[in-house]
Amino acid sequence: MTEDLIYQDDIILARQTPYQRIIVTKWHNDVRLYLDGNLQFSSVDEYRYHESMAHPAVAATPHAVRALILGGGDGMLARELLKYPYIQKIDLVDLDREMIRLFRENELLSPLCKGALSNPKVTVHVEDAGKFLEQSSDAWDLIFVDLPDPNNLSLGRLYTTSTFRLISKSLSAQGVVVTQATSPFYAPEAFWCIAATWGQVPAAPGADRRFNVYPYHVYVPSFGDWGFVMASRRAVDTSSLRLASVPLQFLSNEVLPSLFIFPKDSVAQTEIVANRLDDQVLVKYYRK
Repeated sequence: MTEDLIYQDDIILARQTPYQRIIVTKWHNDVRLYLDGNLQFSSVDEYRYHESMAHPAVAATPHAVRALILGGGDGMLARELLKYPYIQKIDLVDLDREMIRLFRENELLSPLCKGALSNPKVTVHVEDAGKFLEQSSDAWDLIFVDLPDPNNLSLGRLYTTSTFRLISKSLSAQGVVVTQATSPFYAPEAFWCIAATWGQVPAAPGADRRFNVYPYHVYVPSFGDWGFVMASRRAVDTSSLRLASVPLQFLSNEVLPSLFIFPKDSVAQTEIVANRLDDQVLVKYYRK
């Protein structure tokens, strides 16, 4: 089979869904998920990505009781949020029903997220993230945008000022949103474009004041340097964030502030503009 020649490790699961090709490989204790040929995680180091996406935002929003995950169908981000007893409800929106089923029922995959998708605190919505937001009148204290990289116009629209404004309407007044934002090393212009796009979102309807933006990054061996953008209406002192006493493999109070510091070679060398629906510069940046 041709796919056996493409992937380095043994393919143990292959599914074609209406939305994507799902491949799972395994070598010793390393389980890897690929979507349309792109690596999504390695089980030996995914905790670095998911801890870094989840816990800085929770540290910045200690009052949080409701969380929304856009994407994240593998349940691993939900797994991290379930470590906090005071987070009472987690809504997870993912378009691919088969992805949800696999990580809820498969005996190899479900343990990776510790059964998070079957936890009574987690409500799974199998639908388009944009449509879900348009139809919802709820507000969440934490929103995580864990969607695929903007490598085409269809995905790029999820990272536009229009979509970010839509997301902001569902964020509580003191809430925090985190967006996965590609690699600041391999795609610095794309990364800083996502940050610039959040920086164009009004803090309130008609307000001159914009969202406060806090880019940060983490080294994940399977991916290299990976970036996130945290945004909120209120100012956050990232140097004084403190983690709650939950079990973590990577993050600590000493490491956390360092995530918000960037070396010179990860800073865009040209002027970056925001990504708009009528001019998706982000896709151009990413492909470049």
